[in-house]
Amino acid sequence: MVGTWKSGIGSIQFLEGGKLGEVSLLPAACRGEKSSTPVQFTGTWKHGKLEDAGTGAWATLTSVAGYPTCERYFQYFTYEGQERLQLTGVSIADEAFVRQ
Repeated sequence: MVGTWKSGIGSIQFLEGGKLGEVSLLPAACRGEKSSTPVQFTGTWKHGKLEDAGTGAWATLTSVAGYPTCERYFQYFTYEGQERLQLTGVSIADEAFVRQ
């Protein structure tokens, strides 16, 4: 495992080789719905760079319930000496990125 991202909308395990482990997110993270019931996803990730956001990780998420696939960008930065990944477009505070 590379590490785990957590925030107020859920969590994602980033695994070596570009796979995602356990993914549990509120629907707003992928589909924009306002439900408070977490959805399980599968998917992949890769390092990337977004012109306005800098380096980070692109995650391709597919709901196990059959909802459409979505791509989300997680911006990498350091805050007070702690590594962080922040889901772009979501204004919920993220916990530090925990490397394994």
